[in-house]
Parts: sequence; structure tokens; C-alpha cells
Amino acid sequence: MKKIIAIVILSISLHSCIKEQEVNGSKEDFNGKWTLSRMSSSRPNTETTGEAMLWQESYTFNKDSTFTKTRVENEKSTTVSGTFSFKKETDGEYLILTHAKKTELIGSCMGNLQEILYFSDKNTLSSTWKNCDGPGLEYNK
Repeated sequence: MKKIIAIVILSISLHSCIKEQEVNGSKEDFNGKWTLSRMSSSRPNTETTGEAMLWQESYTFNKDSTFTKTRVENEKSTTVSGTFSFKKETDGEYLILTHAKKTELIGSCMGNLQEILYFSDKNTLSSTWKNCDGPGLEYNK
């Protein structure tokens, strides 16, 4: 329980200290479809890829700072939408997604409408959900 509280406090602190800046390069570089390519849990040897993942998922980022997120799980497709903004912090570049409404597709430690992804490299977005025992999710363009 203490671990979860510490992670939530750290996440809130991190989020409140982030100053909005444009990510290096053009925002258009990030527009388009990013597809879930790798999934893992906090346990060793749990990484899955492709059809072996529990679900298939993608984000589509648009030039007008809107996004859609689509998940296919058990042959059921669900699509949600919202807006996004870029953030730069001393430890990296982040994409802050704000969903239009509460949905089970929001992968977040915060329990609100926001989801935070970070650029683990130029072509890979990773979810911060794994910081609070959620799955490790990586997306590639």
C-alpha cells in the first residue's frame, strides 16, 4: 500500500512540475498511427508481442492535437477519443492524453481522464501505467 501511495504522489509531483514545451522536431513527426508492439508485466519473462498479446491497440494522433485510441480484445473493438499535448521534462519527452470521458481504456495510475506516454526513443512511445503495476506497453509508428 505504501508503494502505491508513493507512486501516486510521485506521479502527481511529476505531472505538476512538467512545463509544456514543443518536443524536439516537428509535431507532425508524431502524427499518425502508433500500434501496440510489446506488452509485459512486472513479473520476469512475461513479455509478449503480436497476436500473443492480451489485446491489440493503437493510437492515431492528428494535426489538430486530437487522438483516437482503439483496442480490440476478445473480438470486440472499442474506440475512444480526446486531446493531447507535448511536455518536456528533464528526464525526457512526454505525451499527455486527456480523454473526452471516463473509460476502461485509460491506462493511468491517476484514476482520472489523463494518460501519460513517454518517448523511450524517437520511434517508440511507452506507457507510464507500468509505474503502478499496470502492464508495460510499447507503441511503434
